[in-house]
Amino acid sequence: MDSKSTPPRTQDGETPKKKRGALLVYERMRDEIMWMQIEPGSALDEVALASKYEVSRTPIREALLLLANEGFVQFLQNRTTIVAPLTLHNIPALLDTFLLLARGLLRSVAMNGTARPDDLSDFIETYRHGLAVNDTRGAFEAQLGLYKHLAALSENRFLEKYFLEAQDASVRLKQLYFFPDLTPLEQEKAVNRLRAVVDAVTQADPEASDVAVVQSIMFEAGIVQRRLGPRFGHKMSIVSPTTVTEQPS
Repeated sequence: MDSKSTPPRTQDGETPKKKRGALLVYERMRDEIMWMQIEPGSALDEVALASKYEVSRTPIREALLLLANEGFVQFLQNRTTIVAPLTLHNIPALLDTFLLLARGLLRSVAMNGTARPDDLSDFIETYRHGLAVNDTRGAFEAQLGLYKHLAALSENRFLEKYFLEAQDASVRLKQLYFFPDLTPLEQEKAVNRLRAVVDAVTQADPEASDVAVVQSIMFEAGIVQRRLGPRFGHKMSIVSPTTVTEQPS
């Protein structure tokens, strides 16, 4: 057989073109799921996805497996694939994990002394402006970009990898329960909390960095917790009004 007619294959047997197709689908679907362009609980049809992304069903299956490994999709027993729903019982574990990883990450960056104010100030300004003009996605992406930049400065590939995974796992939660309808005072507090993180880490102060990132995340967690609680049901009176007796004329 002419070797020129046979496409080269990777170690797992896939041609480079097919591999790129699977990874491309994975990245696009991951982004759409994270930003809820595909809603939690939605069924995912392989044929429809193959048509949408203009690939065969094989790259679709590979992309779905990658997404399932990260918890973004679920395979049901009836062979249906769905976008993983948001489950409230996982929130405390997610917040604990994110807090622990964030504390370790910020301490590492501060101890390395590699964070520079000029590299981080644009993230804060974009975050502030996005909140002010109700561009929540723009604000959120600035926050994500800031932490991604700091994660790289940790020079610890394990902390970086798992911190970023935990951060991505929180994106849908924060879109639903943190960013919507922030009051002006809450917006100001959110910006100040994030700015305190930047100030501490650029001053190469591990203790202050630890405190600042805990306060920032706990501030967000407090708003999420409040939004998950009842809004008015516990305040509404359900006692029937007193019957008014007509007075004789």
